Amino acid sequence: MKLKSFIYLCIASVIALFSACSPDEYDLGAKDVTPDDLVEGIAYTVTHDANNPNIVYLESKLGASYTPLWSHPQGRSQKQKVTLQIAFPGTYEVKFGVETRGGVVYGNPVTFKVDNFYAEFVSDELWELLSGGVGNAKTWYLDLDAYGLSRYFVGPLFFYGTDDSWETVTNGVKLPDGSDSWSWDADWPGNSWIMDAADFGTMTFDLKDGANVVVEHKTISGRGTEKGTYMLDVNEHTLRMTDATPLHDTNRDGVVIDWGDIKILSLTENTMQLAVLRDAALSGEGACLLVYNFISQDYYDNWTPGEQVEPEPSLPADWRDYVEPKTNRVITYKLSDDTPFDWCNLDGSVKGINTVPARGGIEEVTLVINSGTGEYTITDIDGAEHSGEYTLSNEGIYTFSEALPEMALSADGRAWFKSNADHTLRIMSYETSDYSGGLTDLWLGSQELDDQGNLYQYMGYHFVVQTADAVKSFKATLSFFDENWTFFEAAPLFISGNGDYTFEIKGASDKPYGMFLDIHKILKDNPNMDVVIKDIKVDGTNITFDDGKIDRGEGDDSTTARRYILNPWGETADDAPNYVFNASIVVTVAVTMDNGTPFIAE
Repeated sequence: MKLKSFIYLCIASVIALFSACSPDEYDLGAKDVTPDDLVEGIAYTVTHDANNPNIVYLESKLGASYTPLWSHPQGRSQKQKVTLQIAFPGTYEVKFGVETRGGVVYGNPVTFKVDNFYAEFVSDELWELLSGGVGNAKTWYLDLDAYGLSRYFVGPLFFYGTDDSWETVTNGVKLPDGSDSWSWDADWPGNSWIMDAADFGTMTFDLKDGANVVVEHKTISGRGTEKGTYMLDVNEHTLRMTDATPLHDTNRDGVVIDWGDIKILSLTENTMQLAVLRDAALSGEGACLLVYNFISQDYYDNWTPGEQVEPEPSLPADWRDYVEPKTNRVITYKLSDDTPFDWCNLDGSVKGINTVPARGGIEEVTLVINSGTGEYTITDIDGAEHSGEYTLSNEGIYTFSEALPEMALSADGRAWFKSNADHTLRIMSYETSDYSGGLTDLWLGSQELDDQGNLYQYMGYHFVVQTADAVKSFKATLSFFDENWTFFEAAPLFISGNGDYTFEIKGASDKPYGMFLDIHKILKDNPNMDVVIKDIKVDGTNITFDDGKIDRGEGDDSTTARRYILNPWGETADDAPNYVFNASIVVTVAVTMDNGTPFIAE
């Protein structure tokens, strides 16, 4: 199909909401500006074009000393003179304000009327791409469905933060204070950790006796079905929605001040990206653009998986050395008594759905794999054994000679253990011990298909290697870095239970910047563990510290417990001079495997 594309990288008209320019001087007599000063006909004018009354001019009369702040039917603007092109008859509202020493001041809104329809103002291709053109309607979906599938984009939501490209997008406008300092494009497929998969509903724009929009919010009960109007500014590439809001997720419903103030970042026949401003105060996360990704109904209905390369589980080059080790031909697995199952994305990553309770007794399901003979035995919940032969492909796919027994894994019957129709299971991922180097965990997955028979996720089974008298150990590291980001590492220790552990960093630095202790993977099985800093010696001399000020948090992944002893961005930043050393830093900690409360407080 022909694809007509408009990719717009300018956000001039919506920037009035993002960042207002401060005037150099104020010129309304000796007094501050009040709403009573901002009167139509004195502070500004609203006039119709003499030849075409569908053209409306907004003009500030306060001079260049004041930055005007317009809120009008086609969005927002900071220009001294604004030209509106209104296609449809109706009564419209304008609000005029200025930036003052005490902040933004707006006058009372005024209205103006347009009496006739003017077709030329909706003939621009942007109107057609959005709504299908005059007399037509066009429906859009958020690009994430109830199965967790994104059909065109790599996810339904992008963040456009404040990195070096921000000013390119915003035509040189500076960033708002408190803005996030990064941009992020979603990972495939759908990012369930940031937006739950759901049927979000539909958004339909039409040009039938006006510019109308109907949005069916299926996930936000407080909104339901919204019926409103919209206006496009084809020059500034902005969209103004009234009495309706674009499709979005419930988690972010309360972090945007004005959902109707929208920037069109891209629009084609089949795809659309709409940006709104996340408010710093409402979100507590800093200002940034939330960019929602949409696909047309036509694309949604006619999409097939072959139009893009779907991800697959990716295993390291030496994965067979762990799954089929030469020194241990027979491996016995049992389903994990902690996380026996979960759903997995197409790349094999676990979704982390922890709201489906496991059925009692499934931890006794046992799988024995003999890589020497190519045989397997699986013992089901009732104790019955099922045996046969298997092969293992280079893609990590087990093919069993017989279909594996089907077993309900969850109390509500939503999760089932079974092999695929061709008697296969695929390796999603595996874990090894930092201490022994051997295999500890194996995730296998069976395919789950949508109504059209397309693979959209896996049902994942978490098997744990059974090793006689094994004590699970967790690798712990102490890292120091200076202002030049030169790192020093202590020799790693392995945490196997309650007790004191001492780390030593050797070297020298006169520009200390940060130091943190990581206990890797421990939070997965021990979320209530704790680690307390007991003693710190710099070149053999004890230094004073307050354990209560030392951050507790996650490391580089969610299973790693981190104590940030010297945090350049935290309460201990001023302690840096205490960590200048010429020979060594020695840190002693006390580890408790179950302290009764979560290591990371809610």
